[in-house]
Amino acid sequence: MPERYNRRHIGDRRDGRRLHTLSPVFQLTPFIMREPSDAVNSFTDQTETGAMEAWLATRREDGAELTLMHVFIAAYVRTLSQYPALNRFVAGRFLYARDRIDIVLSSGRNGSADAGSMAVKVRFLPTDTVYDVGRKISAQVSSIKADEDATRIERLAATMVKTPRFVLRFGAALVRWFDYHGWLGDTLTDRSPFHGTAVISDEGANLLPSMTRGINSIGCLPLSLSIGRRRTSWEVTKEGRIREVRTVDYTVSVDSRIADSAYIGAAFKLFRHYLLHPEELEQNPARVNNDTL
Repeated sequence: MPERYNRRHIGDRRDGRRLHTLSPVFQLTPFIMREPSDAVNSFTDQTETGAMEAWLATRREDGAELTLMHVFIAAYVRTLSQYPALNRFVAGRFLYARDRIDIVLSSGRNGSADAGSMAVKVRFLPTDTVYDVGRKISAQVSSIKADEDATRIERLAATMVKTPRFVLRFGAALVRWFDYHGWLGDTLTDRSPFHGTAVISDEGANLLPSMTRGINSIGCLPLSLSIGRRRTSWEVTKEGRIREVRTVDYTVSVDSRIADSAYIGAAFKLFRHYLLHPEELEQNPARVNNDTL
C-alpha cells in the first residue's frame, strides 16, 4: 500500500483532501471557533497494564524489542484505521482529511537531559502491525540520535535566532500565512513537529503523570496523547481477596472541530480495547475505513 492511501482532488492541500459532504454545522464551526484553543477538549483515562506487560515479556523473549510506548502508538494507529475522522485537521477555516499518518514523538538524545530533545516524526500506514510500528520508530530514533537531520535543523535555528526580532516576527507571520493557504512545501511540513496526525509523549519515562497539553495554533495537529507514569495499587475483588493492579494513566487533548463527542468516545473505546488485547495488533486489520468525501 502506498504512503498516500487516499486520492487527491482539485482544491486539496498537499497534506490532505478537503471534506465537502460534512454537515453544515461541522463546516461552519471552524469559522466560529477559529483557533484550536477555542475547541480543544481533554480527558484523562487509565488502563490496566498487567496483560500488556505479560504480552510484552513474552515477545521480548522471542526477540522483539517492544515497549509499552510501542503498544500505545500501535493501538492508536489501528484505531485510526477504523475511525479515520480522528485524522482530520482544520486549516484555513476548512476541514481536511489527512492522507497520511504522521505521529510526532518526543525523544531525548544521548540519554542526557542536557543534550536536549528532538521532535521525532514517524510515518505509518493504517495496515501497520505493532512490529511495523516498533521497526519504524527504532529506525527514526536511531537517525535522530546519530544527529543526521538534527544537526542541520539546529544550525538553521542558530542562524535564525541571530537575526533581528522584527525579521523573525515577519518570517513567522509569513509561514503562518503560507500554511493558512496550504502553500508550504512537503520539505518543510514533513520535518515540522506542528504538522501531523497526533503528538504522543511518554511522560511516565520521566516519572511524571500524564499532562493536559494544548494544541498549537500554528500547524495542524488535531490531537495530543500524553502517557503518564505506571502505578501499582491494590483492590478488593468480589470474592473478598486483595489483588495487585498495575495501571497507567493517559490524557488526550483533541480538537473538537474534527469530530463529535460520540465519534471520539467510540474511537477511544476501541483504543482501550487494543491496549487490553495487544495480541490483536500483531496482525493486519481485516479492513481499513476511509473518511467521508
